[in-house]
Amino acid sequence: MLNLKRLQYLDAVYQYKNFTQASEALYVSQPAISSAVQALEEELGVKLVIRSSKGVTFTYEGEQFMIWVRRILSTCEAAENAMQDLAGTAEQRLRLGISHVLTNPVVPMIFSTFLADHPKAQIYLNEGSMNKHVEMVLGELLDLAYNAFPTTPETEELEKIPVSTMEIHAVLHPEHPLAQLERIPIALLGKEKLIMMDAQSKVNELMNQEFERHQVIPDILFKYDQVLCMANLVRSCRYVGIISVAAGQQALGCEGLAIRPFAEPLVFDVGFLIKKGRYLPRLGWELIRFIQEHTLKAPG
Repeated sequence: MLNLKRLQYLDAVYQYKNFTQASEALYVSQPAISSAVQALEEELGVKLVIRSSKGVTFTYEGEQFMIWVRRILSTCEAAENAMQDLAGTAEQRLRLGISHVLTNPVVPMIFSTFLADHPKAQIYLNEGSMNKHVEMVLGELLDLAYNAFPTTPETEELEKIPVSTMEIHAVLHPEHPLAQLERIPIALLGKEKLIMMDAQSKVNELMNQEFERHQVIPDILFKYDQVLCMANLVRSCRYVGIISVAAGQQALGCEGLAIRPFAEPLVFDVGFLIKKGRYLPRLGWELIRFIQEHTLKAPG
């Protein structure tokens, strides 16, 4: 059975490519580091490192072994963090990604009601679009994300926890001719100057599919990632904005504007995205339950 301490010593040598620096970083003697590496080489029956006047280089076998070492140490660290979290001794910290259009009323509820019940917790927010957050969750830069559900094959690595649905709408000046319609046919957008959500969003993905299906060549002025910017341009220039709205909720920043759904409803699921096989801190599960409960209580 491999000795975990020896693996930690070898990992330090790999990081610094120097036995002296590795020993200083770990606060152990250099002979202890050398002895650990030699013991691993004897146990495995392969040469792992080559020492020279220029420093330390890893053999091919050493490089291959380090792939396993990093996995082992990472798994051990994750297990330790998980147990600390369950024991209530870990720092209550959560990295949450959230869609621009889901911040209202979710974010105010998190930083008032939810954190009032978790005074020691820290939640770091990252606003962004679906594809951006998918990459960050899979890369473990976020613990979880509250966003639209992707459908691409690579996202099979994600666990999806549904919360609600959203529908895509057009945002119009109240005096715009299309504002007189209850529902807007996609074909009519071919004559308008459009402000779309950014290229990584679910809204952009679905709208492109609809444009192609209806053989519409959209005149897109630019793609936004801030709702207020889009809304101001709709007010001042009477362009047509595109946005997604949750059932029973208002589009923050679009007050006084006409929000109209399309003739064929464009609806998609939203919820939480978590990387499969990765431990989610207890704080994360409590936040999921909190948002699910408050979403169910929301009017409409």
